[in-house]
Formats: sequence, C-alpha cells, structure tokens
Amino acid sequence: MSTGWIVERGSIVVASTSTSSCRPRRRSSARFNGRGRNDASRSVVLARAEGKPAVDDGSSSRSMDEIWAAAHPKYLQKNAAEEAFCEDIDRADDEARRREALQIGVDGGEASESSSSSSLASSGGDSVWEAIREEARRDAAEEPMLSSYLYATILSHASLEQSLIFVLANKLADSTLLPTQLMEIFSDVLVEDKSEAGTTFREALREDIAAFKERDPACVGYSHALLLFKGFHALEAHRIQHALWNRGQDLMALALQSRISAVFSLDIHPAARLGKGILIDHGTGVVIGETCVIGDHVSILQGVTLGGTGKVNGDRHPKIGSHVLIGAHSTVLGNIQVGAGSMISAGSLVLKPVEPHTMVAGSPAKVIGKVRDTKPALLMDHHITPVAPTFCDDLEEAVRRQVDAENEKWRNLSAEKIKTHVISADEKRRRRRDGN
Repeated sequence: MSTGWIVERGSIVVASTSTSSCRPRRRSSARFNGRGRNDASRSVVLARAEGKPAVDDGSSSRSMDEIWAAAHPKYLQKNAAEEAFCEDIDRADDEARRREALQIGVDGGEASESSSSSSLASSGGDSVWEAIREEARRDAAEEPMLSSYLYATILSHASLEQSLIFVLANKLADSTLLPTQLMEIFSDVLVEDKSEAGTTFREALREDIAAFKERDPACVGYSHALLLFKGFHALEAHRIQHALWNRGQDLMALALQSRISAVFSLDIHPAARLGKGILIDHGTGVVIGETCVIGDHVSILQGVTLGGTGKVNGDRHPKIGSHVLIGAHSTVLGNIQVGAGSMISAGSLVLKPVEPHTMVAGSPAKVIGKVRDTKPALLMDHHITPVAPTFCDDLEEAVRRQVDAENEKWRNLSAEKIKTHVISADEKRRRRRDGN
C-alpha cells in the first residue's frame, strides 16, 4: 500500500491507494519523523482510515493541535483547529480594514495627533505602516511559500513598532539573549516610552524607513527595508541601544552593540547621536564613534569610518551636518565639522573641516568643487559643479585658445606656402646685420 500523508493545521489527512494492512516503518515514539507525526498519532489516524474506532491508551502521544501549540507563539494559534493558515491571514486583514474604516469614519478621516504610535496606527494616520501591510499582502499572494514568514513578521502585528521589535529580537537573539527577553527590552523603549524621547524615536523610525525607500533604488518597498535591509536593522537597533545608554543602562547597551556588530557587521557606539531620516546603504564595515553627531537626512554608504585620532579622551569624533552624502569607504577622523549639504567622495580621507555645500576628495581630502544640489544626500548625486575659475585658470584658457587658433591657421596652408613663411636662421642674422 502507498500512503500519502498530508499534515494540515490541527489535523492529519491520510490518502490510501489500497486496503492493504502494510504500515510505514516503525520508529521510536519519542521522535517525530520528517512530516511531523509520532507513532501513536499514526496509529490513531490509520485506525480511523480503516474504519476502526480510534483507541487512545493514555500514553505520551499528543494531538496535532498540541504539537502546533508547542511549536508556535500564541498569536499564531488563533482558530488553529478550525481554520487553515491562509484563512487566518484573510480574516486578520479583513478585521484590520474594518477597524480602520470605522475609525476613519469617527475621526472624519483625520489622523490622531497623539504622541503614541499605537493611537497613530489605529486612527488610520500611519501611512507608512499601512503601506507596509499592503505590500506584505501583495507579496504573500505572489509568493505563497513566504506567506507564513510575512504573517509572523508583519500581518500578525498591530503597529510598525511591534513588527520591528519582532524582527530585531529574532535577528539579534543568541543562546543567552533570548528573543522573548529582547522583545521585552525593545518594547519598553519603542512602545511603552511615552516621553519626548520615545515620541522622537517613533518619528525617526518612520523617516528612516522612508529614506531607504526613496533613496535606495534597490529598495522597492517599505516592507523590504523592514525585513531585508541590514543597514536599516542596525540603525534602528542603535536607536534602541542609544535610548538604553541615556537611561544609564550602559552594560545592556554595550551588550547590544556587540550583538549588532556580530550580526550586521556595523559598529556604532551607543552614545553616538544620529538624527532622523538616516540612510546606511549596504552597511557593511560602517564604524561610528562614541562622540560622533550626525544631523538629519544624511546618507552613509558602506565602509565609512567616523572615528577619532590617537588616544585622546573627550569629544574626539566628527560632527556631520544635515543632508551630507558620505561616499563608500570614506574616513573622517577627529573632532571636525562637516558642513551641511556637503559631499565626501568615495575613498577619501578627511582630516580638516569641510565647508557647507562643498565636495572634497582624495587622501588627504581637498576641495574639488561645489555640489550641484543643496541636499546631495537626498539625490544621491555624486557629481560636482566646478569651483569659480582663478587667474591662473583664465590665463591657461587664453593660451589654449591662442594655440588652437595658430594651429588652425597653419593647418589650412600647403607645404610650399609654409616654406615661404619660414625664415632660416642665416636670413634672420643677415637682416639684423643690415638693420632690416
């Protein structure tokens, strides 16, 4: 007999092609085979398939509902025995849409002005979160194999904060820092903190994810930044460790820094202060020192180092103005000011202050021109506008034009005519002697 086993949520369906009593190979009841059943549950299912009463001898066998409950978080167990997995997703989506529609009707379509992110999401005013959920629904329909992943990371959560907490906790967890412990720590910073710092964090989170979507052409959706881009993960994890550092939880903040460095290959000190709308593209190899300050809407590419010089204590790291674009593998050292709207070319070594709206390049870096736009970080444009010409530049251009004119003049003459214009050295001496 060939027996096909189909394991569904809360039940097992057996497809048999004959009535032979041949059974699958016996295995230890303490182990589960590759399809998620034990010997005791197999005997019950086969008995039902053969029309015999199922007898439960009270042994250690568990139903599939119990197995599912033990293997998944509680929020994934809702209606587990009655509904299929995809039906749960549809029901959750419909309920969320209904609540949003009702709330919009009550509020007249206006977003709540509460500082709490949960009230912002429930009022229908969190456009970023709405876009993320819509993208997740679309992706689940296009890639059914990822529907479980998208449900666990996005669709099962009520807000962007809760979704981010789930994603970061599972990425940063290890054998000693468990996901449940990290989720509790992250929730205390992201959700429970109703102070001005908590509100600023939640605003920065949305501006950060928008920065990835708008400036990185490889990021085709907000949900992709939330789930797949390690630069975004490291940035938001740093904001959490920075909040812990400001609370005086230095050891916990440093422990998180170590995990962030190991998992994402970025090293950002918990004390570093970062503004809103930051883009860390690719992220690998980025190092940001303890006393570094970064303004709003700055774009940082891979391999950038914002470090100090020597072993000097105190304020020893760069201060980056708003809308600055820092090219890949650039190094900025020392307590220097990089002016707003400036640009640092890839591979540069910056040791001196940079004026606003100026592009520097080289090792050591020198001014090579003015940026084309006042906010190069938003356009990600690495081109420059040449600086105003100097006297030497004007003289060089005049000489070049004169040489070109002479070349053009002689180019139109034949060889015989050129010979008549050439005076020999003897003829020149004779004319000087004769006074001609």
